[in-house]
Formats: sequence, structure tokens, C-alpha cells
Amino acid sequence: MMQGKRTDTPTMVSPRRAKAGPSQPLKALASAVTPIGWAVIIFIIAGLAIAVTLEWVEALACALAGAVALLIAALRVAWRPPHLVSIRVPNERIVAGQTAVGEISVRNERSRSVRSGIIELPIGSGTGEFVVPPLGAHETWDEMFLISSRHRGLISIGPARAVRSDALGLLRRVRMWDEPILLHVHPRTVRVPFDATGFQLDVEGVSTGKLSSSDVSFHALRDYEPGDDRRAVHWQSTARMGKLIVRQYEETHRSHHVIVLDTSRDAWDYESFETAVSVAGSLGLANLRESRPVSLTTTETWLPSGHAMRMLDALSEVSARSFGDLPLRVREAVAQRPGVSALTLIVGPQVSDSDAAHLARLAPIDVPVSIIRIGAENERARRDLGRGVLLDCSTLDDLPRIIVAGGLA
Repeated sequence: MMQGKRTDTPTMVSPRRAKAGPSQPLKALASAVTPIGWAVIIFIIAGLAIAVTLEWVEALACALAGAVALLIAALRVAWRPPHLVSIRVPNERIVAGQTAVGEISVRNERSRSVRSGIIELPIGSGTGEFVVPPLGAHETWDEMFLISSRHRGLISIGPARAVRSDALGLLRRVRMWDEPILLHVHPRTVRVPFDATGFQLDVEGVSTGKLSSSDVSFHALRDYEPGDDRRAVHWQSTARMGKLIVRQYEETHRSHHVIVLDTSRDAWDYESFETAVSVAGSLGLANLRESRPVSLTTTETWLPSGHAMRMLDALSEVSARSFGDLPLRVREAVAQRPGVSALTLIVGPQVSDSDAAHLARLAPIDVPVSIIRIGAENERARRDLGRGVLLDCSTLDDLPRIIVAGGLA
């Protein structure tokens, strides 16, 4: 935690809007009583009851002392906290393992000096507490704070709470500021060579293997057949051989990589699933860096994949669900993306070689399939499945080496 600093410029802080407090005084008072305060109230009631029934002066004195303490506490918190709070996190997107830096600014909104106060800031599942020193009229106090992010996910920062309480902690008045900040913690990724993802880098497209009489990918020369386009006649070969010879082409289409991430809960342990999410992000980024279309889906839904930042934001929220039918999702993905030219499935360590071969057969015959099995400890990193290839990946750092050596699709 870095040392805070004070400034005298009253217009430096742009605080977030405070939530309106309860409109009913009794309800507001009840919400301000802490568990210790309720214990003191019960103690006062019990003391008065004993003093009346048993005529114990000592019980009456204890009840009066508790009532005085409660009254002093009520006077202490009668006025709302004078602090206006704003939060700023310059970078709201970081990678797992990095540390985010935030700044909290507290301003005295009154035209007179105020005593020290407490600002609470929820950060994820924890709460940070800042002790604000005494501030002069319209004076501002700033402090930096750090947010550690060892794991992928979303971290909610705020809303900040300006707290005013008494010395005994009997009453506690909170002024809450809304609009919490969401910090996206992206999965860790590695750079994957694009030529290892199974795509060609030509501008015409990727050859499908289907022969055609008119396209841009030349395949061979053949004899003329009735119905062929006269524009495809290769006149040099026709003159040399004395008969009509035409060009034959292969059909081409733009490369479109579809990545399917299995999110069935029973397929993963925690570490393997995090590696799988990172592998999906790494392959998606490899395509986006080369401006190649990529579609990314889990066993439940499609994720945005047209922009790198939106894709990583979506991956930071992905979790393993209770149910998931991977074969059904593969069929749906191929049907919903008819232009797919390469299909990659990211599966858990429990998928056997025979299961992987069955998954590979779900794709069209002209679509190369790669199945990346995460967390499997095997001597052979690559297995040919007939209709595809199975690659075993233990850690994220092994991914570039494995797909370069094994060749994705």
C-alpha cells in the first residue's frame, strides 16, 4: 500500500453518485445498529427488567450506563459521513498473474475541517480499509492500492463505503457510492505461429480438394468435355496436342477456424480447465493477428471472437458447467458455421483415443480436425485418427512446440 497524499484543489475529484439513504428514520436507525449495539440494547432491556422486578440498583445503574453509551453513539453518527469518494483503475484489463493499480480519492465536501474517517472498498471477495486523516475544508486525500490477480476471472471493485461509527462500535452509518468497477483478468496466452494452425497464407483462399471448372486455384489440365466453359481452354496445349484441352481448378474458400472448448464440469480439474481456456485464447489470437476469421464456442454458447479484447473478456468469465454434450455441440457448430475450413476441439484428459476418433468423424470429410487433449501425460504427443489428429498438451508453455511438431490439422 502506497502512502496517501493530500491536495487542496477542490475540483480534482469527480466522485461517483452516492446511493440514496433510507427514507424512513426508524428503518435508517435500525440499519445503523451493529451486532454489538443490539447486544447493548438487549442488555439495557434486561437490566431495566431486573431492576423493576428484583429492585436491584446495580442492574438499573448498568442499564443507564448502556443507555448513555448508546445516546453518545447516536450523536456521533447523527450526521452522514462528510467524505465524497471516487475510484479510478487506469487499466481495467490485465492478464492472470499481473497486478493492477488503482487510486481512491476522498474529498471533504464541507466548508470546515473534519476529523479522520474510514473508507471501505470491497475488492472481489475481500474488503480494503482506508483510514482517512483529518481534512480541511474541501481538501482532497488520495491513495494508491494494488489488486493482485493470480487467477483468471472478474474482480468487482467497489462500491466504496464511507463509514462513520462511534468508538465502541455500537452504531455504524454508511454512505455507499455505486457504479462498481469490473476488472477483467484475462487468461494467460502464448504466441502460436500462425502457419502451425493449419492455414495457408495465400490471398485466394484455402483449397478444399473439390475439383471445379472455374475457380482461382489451378489444379491440372484435362480433355474438353461438353458443357465446359470455353474461357477455360488452354490454347497452347490445344495447339500442341491437336485437341481441346481445358484448365481444371480446385474449389477454394476463405479460411474459417472453429474452436470448440469443452466446458463440461465432469471433464476437468481446476488446473487443466485453466490451461484449456488459455489454449483456446492462444489459438484465437493466432488467427486474429493474421486477420483470419475464427469462431469460438463452448459446449453451451458462442463467444464473441471478432475482436481480440472482446474474446479475452468473454474467456475471463468462462466456467465449467454441470452439463454439456460435446458431440452434440460439435454437430451444431459445424451446422451453424458452414464455411468452416478447420476444426479444433479442446478436450479434457478423460477423453480416450477412441472417443477422440469418434469426435473427429463428426466433422465434414473435407474439414481437417485437430483435437487437443489437455493434461494427459503420454509419451506420444501426436496420434493420427484417420479423420484428424490428436495432440496431447500438458501445460500451456508446451503448446507452441506441440502444434509445430505435430501440425494442427
